[in-house]
Amino acid sequence: MTVGRFVGRNVWIWSVVGSLCLWIVISIMTGQFSLHMVSVSATLASFLVLLSLGQMTVITSGNGAIDLSSQYTVALAAYISSMLTADYGIAVGLAVSLAVCVCIGILIGVINLYLRVPPMITTLAVGFIVYSVVLIVSRMTTGMPSAGVAFFTQKLRIFGLSPMIYVAALAAVLMGVIMYRTKFGKRLHAVGQNRTSAALAGINVVRVVITAFVVSSLLAGITGTLMGGYFGGAFQDVGVAYLMTSVAATVIGGTSAAGGKSSVAGAVAGSLLLTLMVAFLNLTMLPASFQRIIQGGLLMIILVASVPKGKRRAAL
Repeated sequence: MTVGRFVGRNVWIWSVVGSLCLWIVISIMTGQFSLHMVSVSATLASFLVLLSLGQMTVITSGNGAIDLSSQYTVALAAYISSMLTADYGIAVGLAVSLAVCVCIGILIGVINLYLRVPPMITTLAVGFIVYSVVLIVSRMTTGMPSAGVAFFTQKLRIFGLSPMIYVAALAAVLMGVIMYRTKFGKRLHAVGQNRTSAALAGINVVRVVITAFVVSSLLAGITGTLMGGYFGGAFQDVGVAYLMTSVAATVIGGTSAAGGKSSVAGAVAGSLLLTLMVAFLNLTMLPASFQRIIQGGLLMIILVASVPKGKRRAAL
């Protein structure tokens, strides 16, 4: 296999190259080549990795699906986990939080499939409902995490690295197995490519799509719990900054926006790339408006570079 064909099949390589280039540029700007900076960036990227893996699952299901409710699910999970872990322990808080997230995923799937509401409208509408619940719950608790969650996310180190990096890595490995080694993963890709053909082949499309939304909500719930501990408490907009970046990280990593094709490695590499990009832009000290323009331009360059020439001409 030639290098060109290998790169064409593994688009995530461009995100890795971009991350390496950004690390070099940041190191030059700060005057030191530090692996500690990579560790910090990886810790911050762990939140984005979890959300991107969830978005990847939903997007792969096809039909233009994107989970716009994830930002609100993150906030609700952060509040519920912080409120319950303080009084009933980490296990109870996490269990209840994730159970609520499962219900959110099922609700989205049922509305999307049985009421035939487009997925983006469905996830946005359910997201607004979840946010209303967030507003109610936020009045019932300070949102401060328990001492155990705070220690795990802020102070604990395993071989010098934050445990959140290991959580994100474990999630990526598990998603890799699920997406490429299980019947569900194969069925999900088939559903994303053509739902009618998948149904005719005997695949339960409803079950597969609902499961995809549940997976996304579960990962958002885990992210919210970790964020609540890492940032010292839950707040209403804790997940807002991660919504569009999770979608961008997924797409630039090689997951097809049309569905039917996913890339776990791409979701991870894309998340690290966007995290390093934010660090680079913060070092430039440019106004936020200029930073957005530069960020958009860099993303366009990466997207164009990652699309093989043959497919680019076909699109034209």
